[in-house]
Amino acid sequence: MPTQKSPARPLAFAMLGALAAGAAIGLAAAPDVAEAGGMYEIHSSDYTVGIDQAQVLRIEGAASLVAVGNPSIADAIIQDGDMILLVGRSYGATNVLVFDADGSQLASLLVNVVDKSPRMVTVNRGATQRSYNCAPECRPVLRIGDEHAHAKEISEQTIAKQGIATGSAEGSGQGAGE
Repeated sequence: MPTQKSPARPLAFAMLGALAAGAAIGLAAAPDVAEAGGMYEIHSSDYTVGIDQAQVLRIEGAASLVAVGNPSIADAIIQDGDMILLVGRSYGATNVLVFDADGSQLASLLVNVVDKSPRMVTVNRGATQRSYNCAPECRPVLRIGDEHAHAKEISEQTIAKQGIATGSAEGSGQGAGE
């Protein structure tokens, strides 16, 4: 019996070839970033920030507006005219456009949000995942991809803790630490 070729197979190979070519182009253009006192000056358009972490970027010109392609992945906040605070929210990639008061584009950034936490431990048991921050003792934390029951438990405890802190501050008219 003759074998039939799947029409999806050549398409899959073509897509794989396109991805490889795109990766090669991306690797050829290494970002040009200068670090100055914990801040990054923008010399290119490709940046990496850790999930749940912030990075300061300096731009040329006075920014008055930022637009983020997908705010669930990253956020960009103008701190000063020439300083942008870039915050990683969730894994993925998005773009950030920076404009001055006249509407002229000052910068176009590609932002990749990755896990940069060296003390994060992920435990996989079969199809389930649980995350812990081990600094120095391991404590459960909420991370994307964690088992639903684990994530729900951590989320409920976090909300309860925040409610107690907020209630204490509102009830006394003072901050939680006073």
